[in-house]
Amino acid sequence: MVGVFKFINSVRILIVILICSTLNSCIDPFEIETENFENILVINTTITNEMKNQEVLLSRTFRFEDDGPLSEEGATIKVIEDGSVEYLFEESAPGTYRSVQEFAASSGREYELSIQTTDGRSYVSDKVTLPQETSIERVYPQRITNDSGVEGLGIFVDTFDPTGNSQYYRYEFEESYRIVTPLWYPFDIVVTAELENRFEFGLVDRPVDQQVCYASNASNNIKITNTTVLEEDRITGLEVNFIPAEDIRIDNRYSILVRQYVQSREANGFYEILSNFSESESLFSQIQPGFIAGNIVSQSNQDDKVLGYFDVSSVSEQRIFVNRDDVLVDLPRFVLECDLIEPKQDRDLLITFHERLGAFIDSNMFRYLPGSPLEPDEPIEPSGSFRFFIPRACGDCTALGVSTAPDFWVD
Repeated sequence: MVGVFKFINSVRILIVILICSTLNSCIDPFEIETENFENILVINTTITNEMKNQEVLLSRTFRFEDDGPLSEEGATIKVIEDGSVEYLFEESAPGTYRSVQEFAASSGREYELSIQTTDGRSYVSDKVTLPQETSIERVYPQRITNDSGVEGLGIFVDTFDPTGNSQYYRYEFEESYRIVTPLWYPFDIVVTAELENRFEFGLVDRPVDQQVCYASNASNNIKITNTTVLEEDRITGLEVNFIPAEDIRIDNRYSILVRQYVQSREANGFYEILSNFSESESLFSQIQPGFIAGNIVSQSNQDDKVLGYFDVSSVSEQRIFVNRDDVLVDLPRFVLECDLIEPKQDRDLLITFHERLGAFIDSNMFRYLPGSPLEPDEPIEPSGSFRFFIPRACGDCTALGVSTAPDFWVD
């Protein structure tokens, strides 16, 4: 149910942008305040046919002027199978609830979600069943030009259900990529002594794990499709992601895990409404944001609204790796702004300059480089002079990612 949060954030951002645009043309700014705010429980969950600790996320809607959603803590949650078997959930983090035991949804059985909040309100979902499982046939990369004329890498999916029973599909992905430090230098400069009228500087080894890093992102849109009007239950060449050629994600080596959810017609309708809201480009479009009714209702008060959908889906996933030079070798690539920064004493006293330089080093915003990247100098002696600095990301990839490769990573 990631789409629920995407909808709320999309509407908030769109309104704030519109208001900010108006403010730019005004003389007197004003504070943004929400009127007629409704405090609504937001439920985000998909129970799948994977044997795992299933997860339910609870939060509350929030005002435009707030920083973000408030987690709903202390709730009692259970998923009921066939009206008798109960799977209890416990809170593992604020607003995040995981099933106490691992379980997988099974075909032919009915599932129901039950939630009771700390203020005594109770909520229950419709009973839903697991759709048929259909495996992804393949996930593959292809060099394309998107509708905006930008060249880059498209990620596509093919799938097929010979029985024709799946029909409604939703896609999510997790992408990871390798980052290589563009101006690697094996030493950092540090303050080794603070004397009365000057500082002394020396070199220390720069951690090797700052040379190659990894970063990951989750999909942030709602991708659904159906085959109801096709002659067969087949999806061919569905684009699930696009990365411009000059994006850092495809600068070296890229991996994507695509997850395919086979869902019910009702769930598809709910996500379709969310998708239409989140993709609307104008507040004055024919589609206006409003309350979206799901399959969860309040047992305590029929007027108590709840935003969310209890979804039970069968899942198939597939991961691929892509090397940039195999697909986009001749296209412009990502370039970091790595201007050389040369500290100068000017008219400062030596100690003043050294104090300023020490603060510059301690800021962790820059990395030492002994000379120009084309003609590097020899490493300085601890008592020698210093030369240049560069923005941290240019000499230390941990500014953009983490040094530990994901467990699934294959070089």
